[in-house]
Amino acid sequence: MDTNDAPTISEQEQSGLDPRIIKLQKDHLLELENLTLTKRPAAFLKYFTIAVFQQVGRLCNHVAVHRFSVSLTVVFILVAGTSLYALDGPHELYVKESLAWARYVVWWVALGVASSIGLGSGLHTFLLYLGPHVTAFTMRATQCGRVDFKSAPYDTPQWGLTSSWASKDCSQIGAPQYPLLLSHSERYMVPLHSVLVQVQLEAVLWGIGTALGELPPYFVSRAARLSGERPKELEEQLVSPAESFGPRLVQRLKLWMVNHFENFGFFTILCLASVSVPNPMFDLAGILCGQFLVPFWKFFAATLIGKAIIKTHIQTIFIIMVCNPYVLELAMDMLTWMVKSLPVLNHFAPNILPTFERAKADSKVQSSTHSDVKIPPKGSLASSAWNTVVMVMMAGFLSSIMKSAAQNVLKERQSRDLKALEARLHDVPSTPMSRHEPNGQ
Repeated sequence: MDTNDAPTISEQEQSGLDPRIIKLQKDHLLELENLTLTKRPAAFLKYFTIAVFQQVGRLCNHVAVHRFSVSLTVVFILVAGTSLYALDGPHELYVKESLAWARYVVWWVALGVASSIGLGSGLHTFLLYLGPHVTAFTMRATQCGRVDFKSAPYDTPQWGLTSSWASKDCSQIGAPQYPLLLSHSERYMVPLHSVLVQVQLEAVLWGIGTALGELPPYFVSRAARLSGERPKELEEQLVSPAESFGPRLVQRLKLWMVNHFENFGFFTILCLASVSVPNPMFDLAGILCGQFLVPFWKFFAATLIGKAIIKTHIQTIFIIMVCNPYVLELAMDMLTWMVKSLPVLNHFAPNILPTFERAKADSKVQSSTHSDVKIPPKGSLASSAWNTVVMVMMAGFLSSIMKSAAQNVLKERQSRDLKALEARLHDVPSTPMSRHEPNGQ
C-alpha cells in the first residue's frame, strides 16, 4: 500500500490501537452514513445550518480584513449600476446587449458544468439541451434554405424561453439562399459548415462548462494527496465490478490506468477528454491527475482543448450530419465510393451497398415525416412535465451539496472528539489491568 494512503479500521486493529479508539472510529463512520435528510432530518439541518454560518463568518472576516477594497468595489458597483439603469441615453442599448450576452454565456456554461457533475444523477445536458437545439436549428435550416434566421448570436433557447425563430414559418424567415435538394422535394442543400458556424459558439461554451466541471475531483484529490490521505473518490472508482463482461473490462482498464498513470502526459489526458462517447475513464483520470500532482495548467489545458474543441465539435458535426439530408447523402456517396474502390472492401460491396441504399431511403421518409417540426410552446403539457423532471434532478443535486456541507461539519467535530480521546488515553499511562497486576501475583 502507498505510504500516503490512510489506514483502514482493520489495519488499525492490527497495528495495536486502543479498542476505545477503534470503537469511536466505527461509531463515527456509522454516524456519517446515517447523516441524511431522510434518516436524521433534525441533525442534518443542524449541521448544514452550522456550515452556512461558518461560511458567512469566513466571508465577514474576509470583508473585515479587506474592508477598504470591498467597500470601494461595492460603492463603485452601486453607483455604476444606478447610473446605467436610471439615466436615459444611448448606453441603454449596450446595457441590454451586455445582459443578453451574460445570460447566454452563463446558461450554456452552466449546462456544461451540470453535464460533467451529472446533477447528482448522471444527467447529460448535451442530450437534453444542446443536442435538441442543434437538431432543431439544422432541420429548420434545411427546411427554409437559410441559416441567418437568428436575430443575434445569443438567440437560442435558454432560461425556459424558446428562441425567436422556433415558431416562425419559412415564409416569415425569408427566401431560400441555397438550391433545392433534388432527392428531397422539401429540403435544401445547406452545407455543413454553414450550419456549424451558427451553433458553434453555444457548443464551445457548453464544452468549456464540461471542462470546468472536471476541476472539483482534481482539486479534491490533490488536496487529499498533499494532506497525506487517499481520496475516497479513488476508492469508489476501484470498487469490485459486476460479473458481466462490460464492467469487468472497464475495471481492468481503470486498474491499468492507476498502475501506469505516472507515465501519462498531456496528450494522454487530451485523448481521454476528447472521446465523444460517455467516458467513465476520464472521471478516474481527473482524480489521478490530482493524486499524482499533475500541474493544474497541464491538466486543465488538455481537458479544455479535448472537451471544448475536439469532443464538442465531434458531437455537433455528427448531429448536423444526421439531421441534414444533403450532408448525409454526401457522406453516403463517399462511403459508397470507398467500398467500391478499396481492394479489401470491394469484396463486401454486395452486402454493404444495399445497407447504404436503405439508409438513404429511411432519411427521405424521416425528412418528409418531420417536414414541419416545431418546438413545443412554453406552457404546454410536455414542456411542463420536462421542466418538472429537471427541477427534481436539480433538487437532488442541491440535496447532495447540503449533505456534503453537513458531513464536513460533522467530520470536524468527530476529529476533535478523536483527538480528545487520544489525549486522555495519553495522559493516563496505566490501565485498570496494570493496577490489579500486583494482586494477581
